[in-house]
Amino acid sequence: MKWLSSARHRRRVLAAILALLALLGAIAVSDRLAERRAVAAEHARLANVARLTASSFQRQVDKFRLVATTLSADSDVARLLDTRTPAAAARLNERLAGLSTALDASVIYLIDPKGTTIASSNWQQPDSFLNENYGFRAYFTQAMAKGEWEQYALGTRSRIPGLFVARRVVTAASAKGVIVVKIRFDRLEREWAAAAGAAFVTSQQGVILVSSTPSWRFQTIRPLGEAEQNQLRAQVEFGNAPLRQNALFAAGAVIGSDGKPGRKSTFVAARETLPNGWSVCVLGPLATAVGSARTFGRLAVLVAAGLLATSFVIYALWRRALIVGEQRESATRIADLKERLVQANKLSSLGQMAAGIGHEINQPLTAIGIRAQNARKLIEHGRTDDAASALGEIAALTARMGAITSELRRFARRGDGRIGRISVQAALAGTQLLLGDRIRTSGIALRTDAHDVRVMGDQGRLEQVFVNLIQNALDAIETVGGDPGEIHIGIDVVGDAATITVRDTGPGVTPDVRERLFQPFSTSKADGLGLGLVICREIIADFGGELALVPSKRGAAFAITLKVAP
Repeated sequence: MKWLSSARHRRRVLAAILALLALLGAIAVSDRLAERRAVAAEHARLANVARLTASSFQRQVDKFRLVATTLSADSDVARLLDTRTPAAAARLNERLAGLSTALDASVIYLIDPKGTTIASSNWQQPDSFLNENYGFRAYFTQAMAKGEWEQYALGTRSRIPGLFVARRVVTAASAKGVIVVKIRFDRLEREWAAAAGAAFVTSQQGVILVSSTPSWRFQTIRPLGEAEQNQLRAQVEFGNAPLRQNALFAAGAVIGSDGKPGRKSTFVAARETLPNGWSVCVLGPLATAVGSARTFGRLAVLVAAGLLATSFVIYALWRRALIVGEQRESATRIADLKERLVQANKLSSLGQMAAGIGHEINQPLTAIGIRAQNARKLIEHGRTDDAASALGEIAALTARMGAITSELRRFARRGDGRIGRISVQAALAGTQLLLGDRIRTSGIALRTDAHDVRVMGDQGRLEQVFVNLIQNALDAIETVGGDPGEIHIGIDVVGDAATITVRDTGPGVTPDVRERLFQPFSTSKADGLGLGLVICREIIADFGGELALVPSKRGAAFAITLKVAP
């Protein structure tokens, strides 16, 4: 019995030792798995943050690009280059100062063909750019040669870095100059520091340009040789910055692209590439994520040792709820980003239509002024009936201006996502109000079917689709030359489906372009982003319809299929 008791005791001790080793092994395995899961989850979270951070950066840059492009066609800018009078300079200085304040731009200035600044938003400040010569700057020489250029560099006077967005100005009298908008990212850096933590933008060479940690600016994420440093200083004008590698990257503290943490790893990185080749990088501390994950894993192992089945069910339910929550958050973010992209496309279209809409409104204004003067003279001569007729014409012209501005507000307004019964002809009429001036000046005929149909959708967003398709057709026809060309919009109803076909007499779509037509950032235009058709297809899909390129004997044809409203 003593031997039996002793053997049982030894078995119990052995079982306890084996159980302890198994538990320790399970904890070790749990720690390893928890670490990997934590790194993957943190990287996924940071990837979302990086996308949002890149979006906010791109929106700010795009805003000022639009400002520079619009100013390059401004009449006051052209007048100063042509006349060079003090009155024209004073007027433009005041306008640029007000615009710079309203848009929170660092400085906006106009440079003449010799490189001398002749108007500037900071004309009253001690560090005014007036009469300063920037003919040596790459953004000036390249913009004069190519029409536009962008350069990130230190200011020659302020020594404050920023992105210089330059656009060439060509006046009717053939005078040339360059309008420049300098963008500072101080506020954006502070916002990143508060919301995203360690976030920064790097050039294609890996130089940190914009950072939530100011001391990192002009450091690099990879080592650079002396020759490469000298070349970068000459090209991008980093001044005397040492361009040394950032301490975190130099020490190997940031997890590499393989996603496996090393002994020195203390940060996880997520990167998002911008259209110009720059990258937005967001860093997150590894210790917090891994520490929390390890604690949870060990608790899970200890609970599993006593109640494995229950722990498995609880873990499965928790994991499923977590995935559903992440999917909902991801869907919400994607929907928000999609809506922002649609709105950005609207703003881009408005920028392209700005000159035409201004002409549409200026004509009635001029006519109203003439008729008002006539009415006053008629009243003075007692011809009240003729004066009443002139006032009636003024009322009609005012109504037309109201229709144009009302349509402009509807087009620019952010959609609320609601879908209802809308008239296709009403949407086409609104589109023609917005594009009327360009259509008339191009000489291209726009023909539409006379009958109307009501479909399910949103008029403002359907107008956005029509604006994109018609502007693309106008651009395509204008590349052909010769025959003025024609755009035809047909409406066919079969059963409960309405098909709206937009055809043009342009050069058509080549097979290589057709294959990637609806892919993001795929475009045949030199200055296009390749997002217009992608956004249009998303809008039509939200309506429950479809946008597709259809065969055409001549030019290109796009078919929009929508549900007929009950």
